[in-house]
Amino acid sequence: MTYGVAKGMKNFIMITLGTGVGSGIVVNGEVLYGSDGFAGELGHTIAVRHNGRLCGCGRNGCLEAYCSAIGVARTAREWLDMSEEPSLLREVQNITSKDVYEAAKEGDAVALRVFNYTGRILGEKLADFIQFSAPEAIVLFGGLARAKEFIYEPTYKSMNDNVLPLWKGKVKLLFSQLKESDAAILGASALAWEL
Repeated sequence: MTYGVAKGMKNFIMITLGTGVGSGIVVNGEVLYGSDGFAGELGHTIAVRHNGRLCGCGRNGCLEAYCSAIGVARTAREWLDMSEEPSLLREVQNITSKDVYEAAKEGDAVALRVFNYTGRILGEKLADFIQFSAPEAIVLFGGLARAKEFIYEPTYKSMNDNVLPLWKGKVKLLFSQLKESDAAILGASALAWEL
């Protein structure tokens, strides 16, 4: 809101897609903290209800278990184990989200489907988030967001397919322009100005 792509916006949601899924909600120009300071754990909302993956938090089906960098790698490994389909990823010992990204850049069908699947789940949850806060935009940040050429279209489509008509096509899906190494210190300095 102070330095980044949401500059000037008063209502938006920030989603960090890294090893986990972090989030921050801004309403009327104020960060939403909740009664205990922990509001905004959007990565631990349930994305897959039945037979959902175990998340690091101990619950099953959390968004983080699917739409984090770890989740993307896990999807790829699970799908490769369930089929004989050829893939560049079969040559990789310990698949990471970066490996999936590199394979997608080479046109690998499995890797491309992993990003479509991840984007569909993410978009469905973003539609839910829109419905509780009516943001101007949702900003994606983090390592997985760097795969925007593969994740944007399925996420944006799924978001708009699942949101109430009231918000269809109205909420922007943006990517942060801040360097990851600068984001934490810039965020801390922006908060310090509020004190």
